[in-house]
Amino acid sequence: MNALLIGGSGYLGGLVAAGLLSDTDKLIVAPIRGAHTRDSVLAPIRTELECEGLPDVDLARIVTVPLPAGDDWSELDAVVEQYAIEQIVHCAGSVDYFNSELLHEANIVLTQRLLELAKRHAMKRFVFLSTAFSSGYIDRAVREELHPGDGDDPTEYTRTKRNAEALVAASGMPYLIVRPSIVIGDSRDGRYAGKAYGLYQFWTAFERLLTDRYRDVLHVISPRVQLQLIHQNAFKNAFVAACRHLPLNSIVNLTSRLDALPTARALTQQFCEKVARPRQIFFYNKLADVRADINDRRMRMLLDFTAVNSEISSHAWRFDNTALRMLRSRGLQFADATLETVLTCQNRFVEKSPRLQAYLTKNEDLFATHPGTVEIGAA
Repeated sequence: MNALLIGGSGYLGGLVAAGLLSDTDKLIVAPIRGAHTRDSVLAPIRTELECEGLPDVDLARIVTVPLPAGDDWSELDAVVEQYAIEQIVHCAGSVDYFNSELLHEANIVLTQRLLELAKRHAMKRFVFLSTAFSSGYIDRAVREELHPGDGDDPTEYTRTKRNAEALVAASGMPYLIVRPSIVIGDSRDGRYAGKAYGLYQFWTAFERLLTDRYRDVLHVISPRVQLQLIHQNAFKNAFVAACRHLPLNSIVNLTSRLDALPTARALTQQFCEKVARPRQIFFYNKLADVRADINDRRMRMLLDFTAVNSEISSHAWRFDNTALRMLRSRGLQFADATLETVLTCQNRFVEKSPRLQAYLTKNEDLFATHPGTVEIGAA
């Protein structure tokens, strides 16, 4: 089906565009606004296709049009008719944990407008990119079904995504809801073009805050709980497979196998042993456990900056993967995230960072070979 792709200028939207282009011969119409241009939208898509060995995919099949500003979206009605659009693939949204107004506008209001557009034109499907964490904190496996409206949410972001899912399901439009966990770089070469979220937030915080000098002691919040990660190539492949094979009105959790996933503790220790190289590491399970006598201001800044994601990672998330198992049985190539594949991403990040390269060179003589560890707080 020809698709109206919302959010094609974003990281995940660009991966979706590359996947759909390589899987079908249909048109993708991508509305853009602000500082984005056709060239800026196509550049990462072209790069992704080239990295996958598909340089000859015709990018002319992506049509870029202006995204309307304000409440008047009549221009998109004409676009839908002109290009015979039969489905909306909605990959846009906000992940700003602390801006409730923006979260509501980007995740709720925009979704409602797109649903109205789809209904006006009796489209065949509405594909919505949500998050695996839209359930909020629960003590059982997250099922591939709609979640109750009220919940114990890590952030306002997860609540708005859950409410947007409810809008999609109640709209009367045939739908597909895709829920990925935290997306990181490609499992094969580590390439990553997204923002510094999740694991990259910690790596970036270390890069910016703690490379000013060598520290023989580090303090990190890192529980012994599997960190829910999914590689971008697994995400892209699974998204396309879900669009092709899952029946209408499906929900799919895109998460790596739990027994393959490394713990947050193992990932942090891997980074510390290969990059930070302190003589001693203090491991905490949550921010409240952190010692009060830490006088290193930059260390404190890192702990505070990563506190929200550290709290989310401390929850023992489990997911039902019935739909994903079916897609795997149909031939889906899905690379689970492991300690080794995340190391590939870590190595790529370090190699591309002038600050980290300078840190490694400058402090080589000070590095510890095997840092000691101290556990603080309940396991």
